[in-house]
Amino acid sequence: MKPSENKSVPSSFFDETFQGSPDPWEYTSNFYEISKFRATIRALPKLQFKNALEIGCAIGVITQQLAPKCDRLLSVDCSEVGLEEARKRCANLPQVQFEKMQIPQQFPTKKFDLILFSEIGYYLTTEDLRETQEKIIESLLPGGYLLIVHYRFPVETFILNGEIVHNSFLQNYTKYLKHLGDPRKRFLMLDLARHHKRYRMDLFQRL
Repeated sequence: MKPSENKSVPSSFFDETFQGSPDPWEYTSNFYEISKFRATIRALPKLQFKNALEIGCAIGVITQQLAPKCDRLLSVDCSEVGLEEARKRCANLPQVQFEKMQIPQQFPTKKFDLILFSEIGYYLTTEDLRETQEKIIESLLPGGYLLIVHYRFPVETFILNGEIVHNSFLQNYTKYLKHLGDPRKRFLMLDLARHHKRYRMDLFQRL
């Protein structure tokens, strides 16, 4: 599917994708995905969070890894098909709550000390991404952390790419967010099989 630049990728795209395969992006079998998820968890700056939000949980693979570090974890996705699988995967994790939400039109009203925004920003239009950013900032508690992770390069089904998504946070919200360390520093992980950088990871803290 080639997305429209005027409208964020609809939930029907993800429903159809998950109906075609229970793990279409090979989250549980692909070395790149597995190593990226491990790096994401390692990047968390605290051992435990009181109330966390995961935006775009898909089938709940990283949700399962993130949950032990959270007293409460709200994981949202726009695909009910993906959420069904996520609920099964995390059935033994009582601290996890799943909700269907179309971001940014729907957004949690609670406050969080951690928000994970991973592999979802490039499915949004620039306008929806900006609205999502504003709502994320509003939802972060003082001292709370935002971890964003995205594949860096263009893909046919993406509206944006990871570099655009991350640079948008850096450029538009410097007065709200404090980058950990040098604001120009990027946490770029290596794909050991190909020996080149594949994704970008940035960690922010609410002032």
